[in-house]
Amino acid sequence: MSFDSTENCIPVWRQILNSTLLVLRSHSLHFHALSIMFLWPIIFSLIVYPSFYLAFFHPDYNFVTSTRQPQFSISSFEIIVTMVCTLFFALFFLCSIATITYSTVQAYNDRPMNLISSIKSIRNSFFPLLSTFIVSHTIFISVSIIFALALVVLLQIIKKLGLIELQNDSNHFWFLFILVIIPVLLWLQVNWSLAYAIAAVESKWGFETLRRSAYLVKGMRWVAFWTHLFYGLALGAMVIGSNVVFVLLGVGKDDHWRSFSITSQVMQCTVLGTLGMNQFLVLNVVLYMYCKDLEDEKLSFEDVSVPLDKEEKNHNIV
Repeated sequence: MSFDSTENCIPVWRQILNSTLLVLRSHSLHFHALSIMFLWPIIFSLIVYPSFYLAFFHPDYNFVTSTRQPQFSISSFEIIVTMVCTLFFALFFLCSIATITYSTVQAYNDRPMNLISSIKSIRNSFFPLLSTFIVSHTIFISVSIIFALALVVLLQIIKKLGLIELQNDSNHFWFLFILVIIPVLLWLQVNWSLAYAIAAVESKWGFETLRRSAYLVKGMRWVAFWTHLFYGLALGAMVIGSNVVFVLLGVGKDDHWRSFSITSQVMQCTVLGTLGMNQFLVLNVVLYMYCKDLEDEKLSFEDVSVPLDKEEKNHNIV
């Protein structure tokens, strides 16, 4: 499978999308199985976690009738639960990237694969993915803190000089902070959009994956930008919207979660989110392959983290 930017005058982004859909359709059962194992738990937990968290730790607060801003006291047990959930999300996220990246590369190159070989790929790509995850998020957090401190200092200077009257309202600060930080983080994310694929396929670690991603994606930044913007907004709106609705309905309280209407809504949102996330991960790997083609780099057989074994030679494809 290869790309030709001038073939039939098809735009590059459409070629990438068509190749993504071709990979998914030709191995639909395989990718559905991987999605159920690794992506479904993530999306399901993101949808139901806030409702049950508030119902368990703050059952007395009513978001519908209360007009005051909630003042929550956080216990040490809450912090532990949050940390455990964060580790759970990170573990399943990295495993999903490892397996889906391996499967997409195999399908892209018309190589045999099966579910076992995809799961085995976690063994060789997990720690490169983990190092990339830690380094990138450390930079994200550091940049956010630096911008927050810089914004606080700037606002204090402006206030003392009397150039603008500023109210002591945290909402104004957060609005300005989000307005400034989102473009910065989005720019970093676009430049590092291929980092996880590089870590899984080329077994590079940490800063090297970020540097190489910025190098490969330089000619395809707009495609990466619109890809992240579209899937980010779609998945984010679905998860946040369902969170708000389920919290307001008090899904985690009493036996509300047992009702058929609530259960069906949760399942519908989970299925849609899982399918969307799966398509995004496959598309990102296809984008990585296309960027390598632009740089005239041929993906060698040894680049894939897990070599073909006896099971794959039987051409058993799930």
